Amino acid sequence: MNADNVAGAASSGSSFGSSNMVADGAADLPYIDALRRMLVEGALPGEIADFTHREQQEAARFVAGCAERRPRGIALVRLESMGGQLGHRRMRIGIVNDDMPFLVDSVAMAITAHGLIIHRLLHPVVCVERGEDDALKGIHPLCEESPRRESMMYIEVDRADARDRRELVAELHHVLADVRASVADWHKLQASMRADAEALQSEEGAGLLRWFADGAMTLLGRQIECPSQLESETLGLLKIPGENLWAEGSCAAAMLYFESGGQEPLVAKSDRLSSVHRRVPFDLVVVPVREGGKAVALSVHAGLWTSQALKADPNTVPVLRTRLAALEQEFGFDPRGHAGKALRHAFASLPHDLLVGLPEDQVRELTLTAMSLTDRPRPTLMLLQSALKRHLFAFVWLPRDELTTRRRLAIGVMMEEAAAGTIANWSVELGDGELALIRYTISIDPAKPMPDVEALNARLNTMVRGWEPSVEEALGTLVGSARATRLALSYMDDFPENYRTRTEPLDAAHDICRISDLDGAESRAARLYRREEDRLNALRLKTYRLAGVIPLSEAVPVFENFGFRVLEEQPTALDGGQLGYIHDFTLEMPGDGSAVEVLKRSEVVERAIAAVLEGHAENDGFNQLLVGAGLAPRDVVLFRAWFRYLRQTGLSYSLMTVVEALRRAPNVARGLVALFDARHDPATEGDRQEAERKADEAINQGLAQVAAIDEDRILRLVRGVVNATLRTNAYADSAREALAFKLDSCLVPGLPAPVPWREIWVYSPRVEGIHLRGGPVARGGLRWSDRRDDFRTEILGLMKAQVVKNAVIVPTGAKGGFYPKQLPPMSDRDAWMKEGTESYRIFIRSLTLKRPNCLWRSSSQPGKLAMG
Repeated sequence: MNADNVAGAASSGSSFGSSNMVADGAADLPYIDALRRMLVEGALPGEIADFTHREQQEAARFVAGCAERRPRGIALVRLESMGGQLGHRRMRIGIVNDDMPFLVDSVAMAITAHGLIIHRLLHPVVCVERGEDDALKGIHPLCEESPRRESMMYIEVDRADARDRRELVAELHHVLADVRASVADWHKLQASMRADAEALQSEEGAGLLRWFADGAMTLLGRQIECPSQLESETLGLLKIPGENLWAEGSCAAAMLYFESGGQEPLVAKSDRLSSVHRRVPFDLVVVPVREGGKAVALSVHAGLWTSQALKADPNTVPVLRTRLAALEQEFGFDPRGHAGKALRHAFASLPHDLLVGLPEDQVRELTLTAMSLTDRPRPTLMLLQSALKRHLFAFVWLPRDELTTRRRLAIGVMMEEAAAGTIANWSVELGDGELALIRYTISIDPAKPMPDVEALNARLNTMVRGWEPSVEEALGTLVGSARATRLALSYMDDFPENYRTRTEPLDAAHDICRISDLDGAESRAARLYRREEDRLNALRLKTYRLAGVIPLSEAVPVFENFGFRVLEEQPTALDGGQLGYIHDFTLEMPGDGSAVEVLKRSEVVERAIAAVLEGHAENDGFNQLLVGAGLAPRDVVLFRAWFRYLRQTGLSYSLMTVVEALRRAPNVARGLVALFDARHDPATEGDRQEAERKADEAINQGLAQVAAIDEDRILRLVRGVVNATLRTNAYADSAREALAFKLDSCLVPGLPAPVPWREIWVYSPRVEGIHLRGGPVARGGLRWSDRRDDFRTEILGLMKAQVVKNAVIVPTGAKGGFYPKQLPPMSDRDAWMKEGTESYRIFIRSLTLKRPNCLWRSSSQPGKLAMG
């Protein structure tokens, strides 16, 4: 049974190793049977259920081995693993100590804090006989001789791993040392509090301290703090090094509080949890230490209100009784009438430990709220700030049937997010009314603003009212009541619980609308939004798809090419994935970019993102121009098409270099688009030449601000392509399939020889192609090229050969070629051939423009439209 063994001793300032403090040879000692009887005779109901005689004997031997040799003033802890069936393995703990208060509850609290379930706890207090070497000679029933009284605990708990066992033993040593220090200084702690009471001028404040010292508070520690000194005078458990009682800066804040005329004493909550009696934040009672009428230090008492004091009649509690009397006088309620009784009942039901420390105006507001809830029960949330501004006390009233662990946790998360703090403690009070009260103590940064209580109450009402009715109501504001009902019936049941708990009803309504607009498995949608608490450069994006997920390997590069940095992603499966998926991304803008500015153009950016995810637009760095330069999606496509053409002519700059040049000179980029529109848009009204002049002037002014030589050259090359364009289908319906530009090759700067007479550049996400002509009348064919980045060079060489071939037939030659960009793997020969054939058809349609809605414009004849 002794699979492992951890043992040790704890005292205030002393330590003994397990080798000389714990004996394993207790099996044949004469007092084993007596100890067995004492373990079970005083046991509480249920503690000895299924506890066989043999197991009792083994437990007695284990405890006796722990107690074999123990000097007075030393606490011994022994832990060892037990057997048991798989899934029910346990370990047992033996603790032997001098008899004193708070042992059982403090030890049990430490064990449960490690996530362990206590299955058995036996605690006889016995009289022992020990020899001069502190060896155990005999065990007898309880006696009146205090030096002989020892506490012996036998505890069975769930089994833990070796690391957790070591940590648990260390924690138990620490707890037992705290208990010993607190109990040893009990009378000193009482005396120090009574002395502080005598120094107070406020009779009610002094009465409160005397009331605490007389037993209303379990006094555990005290320290004198001086702002100018690092070390403090200490009593009780504060003599043992440990966590600070309160956050850094609290001492100075308390001094300022008293100097400003704050109430004496100051009653507050600690940032440190008690290790003795109850695992809750210490109650602090702070009194200024004055010299010559000026506060020079603080006397800080740490303890816990007793359960009896927390329920005491307010008329018997100093400070509380004066506050209640002031409220009764202010409102003038008849004490025998309904309002007077309701006031007293509401005041008495509120937590006394907070009422004595909160400012009077907050006590008034809290009492009136509690009164109103008695007559009209309803979900309500209140936030009160401590005197030092370092804690928020949240009071949340809920219908009793609505109180669940999940609801409590959800409200806690909501409070932490709103307050930008952490929950230090919580408690639940049921009472006998219609409402349950949840209290949260939240540690906060005093510099942060108070949360919006109205908004939190609205969210609380939504939680209680129910998520689905709230979503349906929000849908009604978006699409009308009739359609809202249909959408709610169609989609509401598809959302999982984790989505419901983290998603506001209005957000869910937007999500349902986006999902309902999808028209197939290949369709995508996107939605940009942000939350009030988000940083200025933070942005959130949801993507939607029916059927399958959108793999991160596909989505993340898309968002990065729009200039976003992806920080986090959370997928939601609708109907277990049968319906589709929502992906919620947390994004960050580059540099000092503002998410607010992006949201002003959210519809444009959302459509562009969806188009890329669907494969209707290319996924490359040009998409940054939508966000970084404020261009329209159609403008981005134009720049992408011009860049692809320049790459075919031998441009040495990379795509990102070109994008950066355009992003750094947004006025030039917009001027280039304006020049293109002025020359070719059939809808342009007024003087075209004047529009072209203004666009050229804007471009020149922008170029004058460009400092980098490479960026200037890139922008001028793009301008040259715009000036060389004779005709285009950019304003016709055919542009949705592919863009076509007819160019005067002599006007394109830097073209390699031979320079064609004319060329037509075709661009689309599926195919790119070029057709070169040596003269007005020329002859030649088309080629399916496999040279992605320089097929123009290939076609130019073929055109040159065609010129020689055709010399006796026609004046000159021509040649064209195209490159399919979305070919499937060649292993699927049929699909590969099908995509190549369709790419060829797109290329041909863009060259011939046979459809009647495809219009070209000649820049040499402004305003004249010609059928292709």
